[in-house]
Amino acid sequence: MKIKEIGLAWIVVKNLKEAIRYYTEVVGLKLAEHNEEYGWAELEGYAGGLRLGIAQESPQETVKAGQNAVITFTVSQLEKSKAEMLQKGAKCEGEMLEVPGHVKMQTMVDPDGNRFQICEMLTHAHSCGCC
Repeated sequence: MKIKEIGLAWIVVKNLKEAIRYYTEVVGLKLAEHNEEYGWAELEGYAGGLRLGIAQESPQETVKAGQNAVITFTVSQLEKSKAEMLQKGAKCEGEMLEVPGHVKMQTMVDPDGNRFQICEMLTHAHSCGCC
């Protein structure tokens, strides 16, 4: 078996409306799809790529808010992006990490406790496997 592509990574949140606001206004993604009835939204970067799915926490959903994988978002300038996000109320976790000549990374935490990273690639190759 071969996987054709990875098209979506998704997280669970406590408040879908607030999560959409956070990921569009604070993180800088754009809303691609939203289905209030099913408690679902999909966001993407302005250059396309993998979509981020957001699911409303519910009794039917076995995954709870804050118990998800770490998602990475590639940015052009890590320090500038981090400063903008902090100004808008984002929270950092730990210090910025750098793999010299490859990538700079900063772990952030959304209001539901989901961790994500903003990454700046220092080379054109994605050899680190994180972004």
